[in-house]
Amino acid sequence: MASGNSSLWEALLLLPGQTCPSWRHSMEGSVYQLANIFFTLGYMGGSGLVGLLYIHLFLASGFLCTSVWAWTDACAADIFSWNFALLAVSAVQLSHIAYQLRSVSFQHDLQNLYGALFQPLGIPLNIYKKIATCCTVLSLEKDHCYAMEGKTPIERLSLLLSGRIRVTVDGEFLHYIYPYQFLDSPEWDSLRPSEDGIFQVTLTAETSCRFAAWRRKKLYLLFAQHRRISRLFSVLIGKDIADKLYSLNDKVYLSNGLHYFKLLTSCLPAPLMLLGLLFFLANTTSAPSHYGFTNGMEPLSNQTESCDNWKEIHHLVFHVANLCFAIGLLIPTTIKIHMVLLRAMMSTGCALFIVWAVLYRCALDIMIWNSLFLILNMLHFLYLLYKRRPIKIDKELKVLYRRMFEPLHVPPDLFQRLTGQFCNIMTLKKGQTYAAEDKTSVDNRLSVLLKGKMKVSYRGHFLHNIYPTSFIDSPEFRSTQMHKGEKFQVTIVAEENCKFLCWSRERLTFFLETESFLHEVFKYLIGKDITNKLYSLNDPTLNDKTAKKLERQPSLCSQLTMMKMRNSMASTSDTEDGLSHFLHGGSTASSIQRSPYTRTSGKMKPIEETIEDDVFEPPSPVAQLAPN
Repeated sequence: MASGNSSLWEALLLLPGQTCPSWRHSMEGSVYQLANIFFTLGYMGGSGLVGLLYIHLFLASGFLCTSVWAWTDACAADIFSWNFALLAVSAVQLSHIAYQLRSVSFQHDLQNLYGALFQPLGIPLNIYKKIATCCTVLSLEKDHCYAMEGKTPIERLSLLLSGRIRVTVDGEFLHYIYPYQFLDSPEWDSLRPSEDGIFQVTLTAETSCRFAAWRRKKLYLLFAQHRRISRLFSVLIGKDIADKLYSLNDKVYLSNGLHYFKLLTSCLPAPLMLLGLLFFLANTTSAPSHYGFTNGMEPLSNQTESCDNWKEIHHLVFHVANLCFAIGLLIPTTIKIHMVLLRAMMSTGCALFIVWAVLYRCALDIMIWNSLFLILNMLHFLYLLYKRRPIKIDKELKVLYRRMFEPLHVPPDLFQRLTGQFCNIMTLKKGQTYAAEDKTSVDNRLSVLLKGKMKVSYRGHFLHNIYPTSFIDSPEFRSTQMHKGEKFQVTIVAEENCKFLCWSRERLTFFLETESFLHEVFKYLIGKDITNKLYSLNDPTLNDKTAKKLERQPSLCSQLTMMKMRNSMASTSDTEDGLSHFLHGGSTASSIQRSPYTRTSGKMKPIEETIEDDVFEPPSPVAQLAPN
């Protein structure tokens, strides 16, 4: 067999008799050059499903052109075989990716819901598909009731897609529910998976409405299977509850001119064209000269006559290069590092093609094209490695990242930017004051407690404690987005030596405006934090251990009932007595009193998953204190 078929070891030794004496003087045909243009465009593609679709579309076009060139011009059976095989692989991947993109499309209402609520939080379409598959889109006519007070069982969680719903209790108006708000988040949040309950409010459609509804049991099973979805719903529901309670501000006033809930929360630290082009170029391609090179003059019909005798098999380096391409294209897209492996194999294949072109094919244009391909693939490969580099997070911030930001898939590099540019880690000794009532301005900062414990009081009344990984002043941050120049209405004192992360309010706001994803994350984290603080508000039955657990948990299993809190705030007319009644647990904060509207479910048994998820934590020790 000719020297081109030498063994791999001989090829690696590069024996002098095997290599090219000089470059060939002619270039490959126009179809080959067109193929390389397609390859160049393909290698410029990015990541993700759309990026992969783009890459495989142009690679398949390039392999189609090189297959035609190998059959009609180069007259090389191995070149044709490899490129036809790679064309088939790219076509299969192209079809699979196109199917994936098609399979995650939704009806109009759910598509709008994704764009409004889930896409800003960076939820991938495949994750959203699992959420949308479990829900049913229903309609509600004007003046029809979604739920009736004391009658309708709590069997689902619903989210309004269009229209407006009015919420009342004992005939008294509470607030409206608008599109992309949950209809029954307080009811959902007040029950554990094994409990049944009855609505304590009436929800009536003021216009024709459409809503997405999830059955309770089905949604809990989805939470058990997908931790990310459980965390997602936790922050969505938490923020939704906070929004509903804030919406009562315009209804209930205190005698001193402050809004009822505003005071409470202030008290909280808150290819046809392609084929046509191909055939056009093919019919203007010249006949091949010696060794398959063309002079660009004779038509394709003369080329086909020259391939009666196929060229002998090419060097082993050529086949190894094609094997690298095949392996790269066959890597499943489900592997997390798929794009890294693909770019690595493409780079290896291009490097081997350069060796083959320089030492055995003696083709300058093949060497130049593959050098360009190698540069493009290496740049993408290095960029992907850089994006996946390990990010060093400060030791004191690791717990904060794991508990608050990682569950919402905030990248470590984005978290590092958030905590490394315009914030400081500060300390507060035991007994020192973080904020003084009616004195300290709320406009300057936003803080998260990293270590220690703080006590919040209002006019000498103890309200609640603040524990690590909780915002210190989330209600103030939320409130002063609309009202500037306000003062703290609570006193916050360190009960232990504390360490907290403090952002400059102005610089943080500017940064969040430039990072839309992080802005959404902050919005939901602050809403969830406010809701958690409302649950723990001045509950004397919560010891430190229990309260810490409540702070870091989504409150889906909480004994504290947000339904009673909402209804109490709406029905209280005696301002100071009502506030005192609320703060001392008369109608809301007393978590040990069982609601007559809740009972253990006889149909829905507790879910016995061992997954580390807040929804399925064992009942709080508070439950053990409930009277028989």
